[in-house]
Amino acid sequence: MARETIPKAVRDELLDLYDHRCAVCGGDRPQVHHIDEDASNNDVSNLLPLCPNCHLRDQHNPTRKVEIPKLRLFRKYRDPAILKPQFHPIYIRQLFLDEVGDWDGEVDDLSELEEEVRELIDLIQALEMGAFYAKGLSKLLGPERHAYICSLEGGRDFRFEQQRREENREYRKRLADNREKALALIVELLRYQPWANA
Repeated sequence: MARETIPKAVRDELLDLYDHRCAVCGGDRPQVHHIDEDASNNDVSNLLPLCPNCHLRDQHNPTRKVEIPKLRLFRKYRDPAILKPQFHPIYIRQLFLDEVGDWDGEVDDLSELEEEVRELIDLIQALEMGAFYAKGLSKLLGPERHAYICSLEGGRDFRFEQQRREENREYRKRLADNREKALALIVELLRYQPWANA
């Protein structure tokens, strides 16, 4: 089956965005890679220009596959440090932010979610310039504590459950609303890492 041709206008727009260079190494004569690996999806946001070496090494080597969400993150921020192995521990610790909106409304324990936030912030704090960025992430992602009304009605505290459900909803909404700002801070932090430009 023949591959669908990328329209010239789309190809030109993509190459102009990257000055006709490889998005990863800046090399000449880039090929066009489909991030989602669907050759029929020629939306410019789904395309990356990669030189033949980066295209072969990073995309078509089964022993070194780059995850599609990571490629999308790279496409959005255009920071090659995102594709370095040193970024992977940060990447896997921020993945929970993609799922915070998936909640069925039941009263649940936020301790696991709060632990994921703490682990991400602790890792960021350990990096160069991490104290500054961890403080910013704490403001965006840290939980806010509320006082609860406690009165039992027939052995069950309905107001307490209602308050917990509302707090859970608010906290998850806050995480979802601040996801992009948190990712922008994380990517900004990468410029201060010694391995980012190596």
